[in-house]
Amino acid sequence: MSGGGAALLAGWASAEVSLAPPVPMGGYAARQEPARAVHDPVEVRALALGEAERPLVLAVADLVAVDAGLVGRLRRRLAERRPGATLWLAATHTHSGPDVGRLLGRKPLPEVEEAIARAAVRAAEEAVAAMQPVRAAWVSTPVEGVATPRDHPEEGAQLELDLLVLDPAGDRAPGAPLAVLGSFPCHPTVLGESNLEISADLPGAFRRRLAERLGGGTWVALATGAAGDVSTRHTRRGQDFAELERLGGLLADRAAESLAYRRPLAPGPLAVASRHLRFPPKEPPDAALLDRTEAGLRARLEAARQAGREAEARTLVTALQGVEAARRLAGELGSLDLSGELAAAAWGGLRLAAVPGELYHRPGDAIRRAAGLPTLLLGYANGYLGYLPERSAYERPDYEVLISPLGPGAAELMVAAVRELLAGLAEPAGQGRETGWERERRGGEG
Repeated sequence: MSGGGAALLAGWASAEVSLAPPVPMGGYAARQEPARAVHDPVEVRALALGEAERPLVLAVADLVAVDAGLVGRLRRRLAERRPGATLWLAATHTHSGPDVGRLLGRKPLPEVEEAIARAAVRAAEEAVAAMQPVRAAWVSTPVEGVATPRDHPEEGAQLELDLLVLDPAGDRAPGAPLAVLGSFPCHPTVLGESNLEISADLPGAFRRRLAERLGGGTWVALATGAAGDVSTRHTRRGQDFAELERLGGLLADRAAESLAYRRPLAPGPLAVASRHLRFPPKEPPDAALLDRTEAGLRARLEAARQAGREAEARTLVTALQGVEAARRLAGELGSLDLSGELAAAAWGGLRLAAVPGELYHRPGDAIRRAAGLPTLLLGYANGYLGYLPERSAYERPDYEVLISPLGPGAAELMVAAVRELLAGLAEPAGQGRETGWERERRGGEG
């Protein structure tokens, strides 16, 4: 990365979510016991970009999901203190964090939700207060050995770690960055359902290990991108904390190595756009078809277990859970609110996008490449719609397809809408379209 370049403004901060076990845990339906201890703290890490009076705040929380109600409450709280701020709230999707009641149908504990709210607003406020001149840079690097497609690993996928890197303003050659925000498309489920200790899982291990490699003074955050069909199921050697540190270390090593190749981002103003979109529900499943699907899956599961193919067996167990979920879902499809907020932003030469759910990797990759510019994708952001499989995935009885309330084409509809938002940000002002801030201020309907 060359020195020089006009400075941008950014600030960052972190706040721990204060938890006192026993605390119900989120993520795995089969886990009924509460957390007995905190292994590593769950946090909210916030990055503020733009102008101090009207910043975009990206808050990444160590939660399994966030729903639109929680996002709205936090936005109102922040608006009381920073009326010009726009807040995006994303979950990392850790399955070892506190239960927020979004995925498993349980009501979250009020004290847990309040602890999350306090941490998120505190991190956002402190990030805005800490805004300073920086130089922004970008690097995207391929990652192997950490994750694969979890249902069909034989099909492969090119997984990339995207890094927004913030360096001190000025002409000096960059050393250790001030801050790094990454996005990686992988379910943070190294730890399994038997774990009863609170943990940020893979994003937390990555943060610790990368900060260590950079000397301890760099703020690090990791968002989860389009990870709907990607996990560590076929790469992990166990589901304990030692394996978590190994995989987090591999990802951190790749990040540290790639920083030498970061390239400066062009300076420019911040623009933000959003819209709400209603997505099509799936057709109610045929009961007889579900029965046949279950029988076939059970036969395959028995064969996988007898052959000692543990990862395949795990895939089939989750598919059977999907069959049960599909039966429960059948009577609810007509009453579900399947609308969600899509958001995009431009900050100089960087584009950002936020989607409310578990988008499959290939549709997410289409968003990353849509603008022809570095694009940071935040999944599980500003709400939660469920899984968003690509259209072709509906031909197979995979867990994600079975449990999703969304019909074929929902992922493609989301990609098209986000690409339109990104394209609108790239247009010159005064061309007959609203600016990002105008659309954001009127609520993003349309």
